[in-house]
Amino acid sequence: MSLIEEKLDYIIQVLELIKKQLKIVPDKDGTVTNLDSSISTYEEYAREELGIGQGTINNQKSAILGFLNYSRGVINKESVKSYLDSNDSESWKSNQLKALRRYVRDFLKLGNWINEFQFSTTKAKIKIIPSDEQLAKFVTILPKQVQAVALIMFSSGLRISEVISLRFIDIANELHMINATNIHKGKTKHSWISFMSQDAIDILYEYLDEIEFDFMENSKLFSVSARTVQEEFKKASESIEASINPHLLRTVFTEKCSQAGIENKYIDAFCGRISQGVLAKHYTDYSPNALRKQYDKVESFLSILPT
Repeated sequence: MSLIEEKLDYIIQVLELIKKQLKIVPDKDGTVTNLDSSISTYEEYAREELGIGQGTINNQKSAILGFLNYSRGVINKESVKSYLDSNDSESWKSNQLKALRRYVRDFLKLGNWINEFQFSTTKAKIKIIPSDEQLAKFVTILPKQVQAVALIMFSSGLRISEVISLRFIDIANELHMINATNIHKGKTKHSWISFMSQDAIDILYEYLDEIEFDFMENSKLFSVSARTVQEEFKKASESIEASINPHLLRTVFTEKCSQAGIENKYIDAFCGRISQGVLAKHYTDYSPNALRKQYDKVESFLSILPT
């Protein structure tokens, strides 16, 4: 090998190392022929490599399958653009694009060209916070099981998926505490601990008595799905002529905490918006007893049902 050839070989090796270090992937098109197999393999990759929770994976699988059916398995800039243009909803496009980026860029490794498709910037909507009277009327319209779910969300700041995943062992304590630390198995969402108001406790145990709950440690409290809860919320909202959805209850809870003078770091803890690193470094700040003292400040603000 001549000196020039040796230098060229060395340059190629250095460029390969740089490409690997910067995770540079050449842009490529692709075609998927076995849709079910590809999506099944992606599910395992998303769970094991990306650390995405199963609920998010299920939503992504639905989006990916919708795209692949639309494009007949052809993956390139033109098919992605055509698919995203097939629906006028900006929120739909954003959800589809989030899933497609994971699938096309991270899983199939077809390059970074999909990053050229940007999320649409939408104006922030003003949220109308319902009054306590509206909330009370809204809750009483709901079926008993959904009443319990709604009041736990309203008084804890937990997400709907977290509430309907609760087991008896997660609430079996004297502090009226909800232990949500083991609900999320992925790396993208976290939950910590929160508490329930007396309204929520009363309705929850009325519901459990009605269904003759077995009170075993690992028994799930609820059998209702998130979709059913959302449908019941929609029907009740129409009855009181005020729009109340599960996410709004989370917002109302944070507003109540602010009114009670609770620091943002504790509100974030109730809502699961703290990293595992912060928990490890400042665990004492977020211990059950420390958070219970904070919750005591807001509990009176969360009593909405007539006694």
